[in-house]
Amino acid sequence: MADPEIKSPSEYAVLPAGTEVRYGQKGATITTAALLQSAMGIGATGKKGTFLEVTRLIDTEPKYMADMGEGEDKTLVFIDDPSDTVQEALLSDADAKKTVVFFMKFPNKRISEVELVLAGWSLQAVDTPKGKVLQVEVYGKQNSVKWSVEQPAGGGE
Repeated sequence: MADPEIKSPSEYAVLPAGTEVRYGQKGATITTAALLQSAMGIGATGKKGTFLEVTRLIDTEPKYMADMGEGEDKTLVFIDDPSDTVQEALLSDADAKKTVVFFMKFPNKRISEVELVLAGWSLQAVDTPKGKVLQVEVYGKQNSVKWSVEQPAGGGE
């Protein structure tokens, strides 16, 4: 069997510009979740594997097995906009340590649905007015992630 044609990265690589970040209460869908228009950073999204050591007395080298894995610690960054009611609702939910759902729709058509338990927020350090705007950080831990890829209109037919 012949090797597939090797594409140039410029044929498929996509910049993150245009990424949509949406949030809602548990049970929300991507269509009902509210747009967080001031999102600046969302950190890593995914599930990181962890391992348990299962070395027996008879073994002469360590042995491991895969564990359940661990969700990402999340720090979400937003331009601070106290007039944005959606962002203010998120900060309120972070204060209340609620479990919410986020949807990240990336320009390459990949979509993540992330259940996130929130644990507070803070205004980023303010040290110089030059070259930086006021930003807030929202802290959380990922409970679960589901991945999908947006299908073209008409089901791709």
